[in-house]
Amino acid sequence: MSVQWLLLLLPVAAASGWYAARFAEGRRRPAREPPLDRYLEGVRYLLDDQTDRALQAFIEVVEIDHETFETHLILGRLFRRRGEVDRAIRIHQNLAARPSLTDAQRAQAMYEAGRDFMLAGVFDRAENVFRELMDSPSVGMRALEGLQSVYETQRDWHQAIEIGLRLLDQGGASASLRIAHYECELAQEELAKERTGEALEHVDRAMNLWPGLSRALLLRARVAELSGDIPLSIQLEREAVERTPALATLVVPKLERLHLGTALPRGTVNLEDTLRTLANDQKITVASIALMRLYRRTNRLDEALTQLHRILAQRPVPTSGLLEAVRWMKILPAVHTYSSEFAAFEKALMDQLRSQPLYQCSNCGYQGRAHVWQCPSCRRWDTLRGIDLDLDQPPSQTFQV
Repeated sequence: MSVQWLLLLLPVAAASGWYAARFAEGRRRPAREPPLDRYLEGVRYLLDDQTDRALQAFIEVVEIDHETFETHLILGRLFRRRGEVDRAIRIHQNLAARPSLTDAQRAQAMYEAGRDFMLAGVFDRAENVFRELMDSPSVGMRALEGLQSVYETQRDWHQAIEIGLRLLDQGGASASLRIAHYECELAQEELAKERTGEALEHVDRAMNLWPGLSRALLLRARVAELSGDIPLSIQLEREAVERTPALATLVVPKLERLHLGTALPRGTVNLEDTLRTLANDQKITVASIALMRLYRRTNRLDEALTQLHRILAQRPVPTSGLLEAVRWMKILPAVHTYSSEFAAFEKALMDQLRSQPLYQCSNCGYQGRAHVWQCPSCRRWDTLRGIDLDLDQPPSQTFQV
């Protein structure tokens, strides 16, 4: 081939190479870009709570483009939501290891991995992740909240208080109430060891954080009782239920025990005054039933029946009220021939009362028979409220202070 022909072909070859490169790049570029329609379809599935279809859509997007940060983040969350925590951990850890991420993106991926570890019950690894992120400008507050949840779950109240105070300094909305409950938890531990002085120190700190906290009042009442100051214990118990009427199922049985189970002068009269206030002014059903029983024990049958009529006039009628009505009817002469039937009716109501939940969370609706200060479902503090109560049970079986 002559030199002239070679010189003519060189520009053609260069142009062909440039065109081929552009053509190849044009063919590759769409493959690197996430299919927007499929991504948006996945988002729509999420909004419609169709988790399985959303998961499939995001898996397809990730298979096409391995570089998308937000899609991987959503995919990991979906696996966590489905309980596939191991897969969620792998996705979030691999995401955090990418060298191309910004500091904010890496912190977000690590935070999600911390949440995965929490759900998996690997609390030491969750603690390490959240502690590493505490000072992050993008996820620092959420990392502190995650760390607080770790210590709550482990019942490490001293560490929970330390993190709670940091949240309080940074403007955490519910930090004061949560820290107050941590102090109450420590007070309960001291009371279990009969160290009333140390318990009172924690109670005082709780009251300073959240003035008027009914739980703290109940703890002070317990300290007063252990110290032999029954009148002060009664005063504090009554103040607690007047502040928070929904705690009456906790307090009324204890008020009965303190008034009638101790050598207290005018115990019956004072109990009647207290129950009448709670029943008539606060409209508390459990107090109405206790007042009716007090009238019956003191042979004031007309007043007891009047109180029973008030209870049965409520809508819906409480199961405890129906049980009391059956017990009244059993003693009437006209129904003596039906004593076995009424006994069976009474037993059925008692069985129903003992099987139904006594407390319900005002936040998430969780129901249970035992009172706890932190809801086992939503983890909110001081949200369990009494539904009904079989007052024949000893108070120690229904609640703890």
